[in-house]
Amino acid sequence: MEINEEKRQKFMENAGKRVNNVMHDIQILEPMARSNAYDFTKDDVEEMFSAMQETLDNAKEEFYKKFEVKERAVKKSFSFGQAKPVVEETSGTVETTNNEETTNV
Repeated sequence: MEINEEKRQKFMENAGKRVNNVMHDIQILEPMARSNAYDFTKDDVEEMFSAMQETLDNAKEEFYKKFEVKERAVKKSFSFGQAKPVVEETSGTVETTNNEETTNV
């Protein structure tokens, strides 16, 4: 996969700023754990960190989608006299013509 240097530079600048903002926001949670001004349970802590971890995992998944190999879609079509539908390769969708649902891939 070829890298577009201009897009990479833009990514590096924006991602760096955003990651630093996220890290800062996480770091300012930490003093709450040591403060007598707050009262919380283990369940509260688990709920907070589970929500953050789920959001982080979802974001990571989105980035990794770029590296997945995309499967080629197939198109099925009906023709009288054939026991099975004819399969034709297409790009991006799966379509069937014998009253089956059309599915985007």
